[in-house]
Amino acid sequence: MQQPDDIAARRLGILIEQYVEARKKRYDYVSTEQAYRAIRQVLKPAIPDRELDDMVASLAVKNGLAVVFDRQAKSSADHVPRGTRP
Repeated sequence: MQQPDDIAARRLGILIEQYVEARKKRYDYVSTEQAYRAIRQVLKPAIPDRELDDMVASLAVKNGLAVVFDRQAKSSADHVPRGTRP
């Protein structure tokens, strides 16, 4: 049986994959701000924003897309939805 964290990580990976594939069909780049908004609307992953940006960027580059790091950093700490920190 898989652990809940494994399942959540897998869902996030699949969602990022779908997002990058959708962008690849119409554009030659991925915006971290647009990816952040789209992914957070569907799923509230318990990872820091910077880690989400890195995951999106990594997959985008593997798919031959440019990455625009245009998301503004939140104050001094990354945003993680309430109730999701260990």
